[in-house]
Amino acid sequence: MAMEITQFLLAAQSADAKVRTDAEAALRQFQEHNLPAFLLSLSVELANNEKPTESRRLAGIVLKNSLDAKDAVTKEQLAQQWLTIDVSIKSQIKDFLLRTLGSHVPEARHTSAQVIAKIASIEIPPKQWPDLIGILLKNMTQKDSPAGLRQATLESLGYVCEEISHRDLEQAEVNDVLTAVVQGMNLAENSVEVRLAATRALYNALDFAETNFQNEMERNYIMKVVCDTAMSKEVEIRQVAFECLVSIASTYYEVLQPYMQHLFELTSNAVKGDEEAVALQAIEFWSSICDEEIELQEFESDENGESGAPHSGFIEKALPSLVPMLLETLLKQEEDQDQDDSIWNVSMAGGTCLGLVARTVGDSILPLVMPFVEANILKPDWHCREAATYAFGSILEGPSLEKLSLLVHSGLDFLLRAMRDENNHVKDTTAWTLSRIFELLHSPASGYSIISSENLQRVVEVLVESIRDAPNVAEKVCGAIYYLAQGYEDAGTSSSLFTPFVPSIIERFLRTSLSPLLCFSASTAFVA
Repeated sequence: MAMEITQFLLAAQSADAKVRTDAEAALRQFQEHNLPAFLLSLSVELANNEKPTESRRLAGIVLKNSLDAKDAVTKEQLAQQWLTIDVSIKSQIKDFLLRTLGSHVPEARHTSAQVIAKIASIEIPPKQWPDLIGILLKNMTQKDSPAGLRQATLESLGYVCEEISHRDLEQAEVNDVLTAVVQGMNLAENSVEVRLAATRALYNALDFAETNFQNEMERNYIMKVVCDTAMSKEVEIRQVAFECLVSIASTYYEVLQPYMQHLFELTSNAVKGDEEAVALQAIEFWSSICDEEIELQEFESDENGESGAPHSGFIEKALPSLVPMLLETLLKQEEDQDQDDSIWNVSMAGGTCLGLVARTVGDSILPLVMPFVEANILKPDWHCREAATYAFGSILEGPSLEKLSLLVHSGLDFLLRAMRDENNHVKDTTAWTLSRIFELLHSPASGYSIISSENLQRVVEVLVESIRDAPNVAEKVCGAIYYLAQGYEDAGTSSSLFTPFVPSIIERFLRTSLSPLLCFSASTAFVA
């Protein structure tokens, strides 16, 4: 059977269903009859440069799937199955995989790196593959080591770090891994492929670097290399370098102070002028800083201000420059983003980050955002009107009720009129903003609501009329109605204000549900 595995692997990819089914059955029989020999045969196939790429590819996939599964129970069963295989067979399989890292076929190298990591995830915790890290590091330090081998080795190191816990390696091993990875990022010595693999490996290894980040000299070196890499010529390398910075922001927030000025310059340049994939990560860096500071503030509040965790106030300090940068991103909408809520672009990321900034600094954001809103809300260009509305809706959580109250009271009627804007994007964002207002600022039971007996009828009339709008707008209008109605729950006598409008709302929902064009928004309406 081992001699025939190439033919079976090729036949299992045949366009002929019968040939494919027969081959799959033969492979399954081999696996069930003699698992060790089956896995060894797959590793031999993957390592053999004389074999077809197609059979090697499938051999690697089957080998990986024999070691790992998404389901936790199956994953554990496969791990135990591997551990019961004879040590000599496992050693041969691992030797073939390590040899494949030097293959001239990139796909074989890549697959082998993945399989090595899967075995490492099983064997490193119980100390059954103690020399793996040393073997991989030797590939990086050998004189005249081929670029392909260095690339695959870095991939393997990255995957291993992704699969195991930082507690599974000794600090000396962590130091050696970080040294190899950072050296792999060196522009002068390595190819683009090696540098990309090294940068990805660093991303996966950052959780292991806690001790290194506590050492100022080592931390300075790592930060310099990452920041330099974030300015590489290659877009993909820049993107991964910024992903590293995002991870560092959330993992090592407390030691970032000396680097923040440079990091602001890097992220600002990326947001303003780099490719979207890079700009998105640059914005995400600031979102991560916000997340950390929000969490610290909540912890301080819970602990009555006695938290020992350092709060550096990076967002507050960066506010005068950060907010204008984020506001500019709101003007970079895509023409079809209103049709698909899953779209994630610079405009959406900027608005999300702006909302996090508002939650972080509260009232301080209002003087920086409101001039932008007022300057753009009436402009002929829909991009400006939509951006102004998005900015306003994004900062409704964080500032005090006292500060927001006047702004929202004065802006509510304008927003209701904007539901008749000629542009679908503007109406979509306006409906979302109204939904946010009703969710956050409409709570009669607690004694505060932006809605009163004087304006409720107009609010309901506009919303009911807008259910007939385009599906994406109608969906968000239904969300606004939901939060409007929810605000009157447990509101005592105040709830009677809303009761007279319920029949007309239900009637419109029923009529909406009869429209094929609005079938999706109708389902949302019935949930509301």
